[in-house]
Amino acid sequence: MPTQSDITHLLRRTEFVARPARVTALMAKPSLAAAVADILAVPANPGTVTFSSTDQYVRGSELVAFWLDRMAFGPKPMQEHMALFWHGHFCSSQRKVQIATRMRDQIDLFRTAGLSDLGTLLKRMAVQPAMLRYLDNAKNKATSPNQNFARELMELFVLGVGNYSEADVEASTLAWTGHSIDSTTMNYVWRPDWHNGSHKTFLGRTINTGTNPTHHAYDTIDVMLGAGVVPASAVTVLNRGLPTRQVAADFISRKLWAEFAGTSPPAAVIAAMRATAIATNFAIKPWLTTMLTRPEFYAMDVRTGLVRSPVAYSVAMMAATGQRGDAVSVRYLQAAGQRPLYPPDVSGWKTNRYWVNAGAMAARATIATAVAKRAQLGYWNGDGLIHLAGGTLSHAEVTGTYADRPADLVRRILSLMHVKVATPTFTALVNYATAITPPERNQLVRLILTCPDMHLA
Repeated sequence: MPTQSDITHLLRRTEFVARPARVTALMAKPSLAAAVADILAVPANPGTVTFSSTDQYVRGSELVAFWLDRMAFGPKPMQEHMALFWHGHFCSSQRKVQIATRMRDQIDLFRTAGLSDLGTLLKRMAVQPAMLRYLDNAKNKATSPNQNFARELMELFVLGVGNYSEADVEASTLAWTGHSIDSTTMNYVWRPDWHNGSHKTFLGRTINTGTNPTHHAYDTIDVMLGAGVVPASAVTVLNRGLPTRQVAADFISRKLWAEFAGTSPPAAVIAAMRATAIATNFAIKPWLTTMLTRPEFYAMDVRTGLVRSPVAYSVAMMAATGQRGDAVSVRYLQAAGQRPLYPPDVSGWKTNRYWVNAGAMAARATIATAVAKRAQLGYWNGDGLIHLAGGTLSHAEVTGTYADRPADLVRRILSLMHVKVATPTFTALVNYATAITPPERNQLVRLILTCPDMHLA
């Protein structure tokens, strides 16, 4: 049976936090693999946001709040975590797309198909209006090719920099002609007169041989994940001549390890993940299972080696206080460096140490203040309660029951927040509680939300 320490670590990395009920449920599983299978068993239809406004900014904020709620309180948050991962990998931005419903469609695709298989996900993502507009494939026509999407498909989405030739970019670009959008409705539209349907050589294979021209573009994905070969002219010398499916498996495996583990990936782990990806035709659940059941994933350097992203940090605070997604301002997330729907560029957000800088940490403190304030709106003038995930704490308890017991008060608040902290953090919290007057000890909630332990995944 898995240990409680392993399950807690596993949940913090996959479901953002280790909710007590989930720890108990997974501790009853006969093996770590069974626990991972439970985490990956997500609902087929997780629901979607209903907009209350026609204003695009308001709709975008509502989408983010809905999504944060699902991350913090949904039955299987790994579904949302994988959607967030793909959102940072197959990037589109509301800044350019401008239509919130199309951004919702893309996020919902990542939520419903983010644990399917890479080929299916790529093909569906590529022809969504959000991606067609963001990377300009909606303007790609035989008479005036636009290489933006075709290049990024190889460079950032599947193979990595330097594992193809410029001739491959040109061939892929022409294969992707004809997939566009209606500028009035922003719906997908196929434009046959824009398409170049001639046979082409792509990564050493002939494409565009099928009778259905709308599927010609999909040949590029099938080749990259299938029988393609890195050309002799590729910039990345070490990969020349290698099967592109191997290069793709390595590339995505490293991205997954960076997201969920955070450390430099051990060669043996990447080799195992690559083998699983290729053997299962890039099925995502087995791929993740290989990573999440490796002993290296539970090594001490991994357990202590990942800083929560601003989104993951906000979700952890929501889970600790029971506050909903509208308590987290998108402006604050932007200041912290990770506003959903607005990745910095097509390469997405960086991870781990990228989040540790003075400006970002100040913005995190602002988010924590807002969440803590929402949790204790009635503490001074109202119901007299601090509302936390595990229940309430009254003004009378803070100023009376625990007035002379600051250490017990800290334990009580931590328990209600389902938060565990290291001994030095606990000591600092008790020292703070001892130094201030009892009525002011409600500020312990904000202090806990900003403590170093909360910033680590």
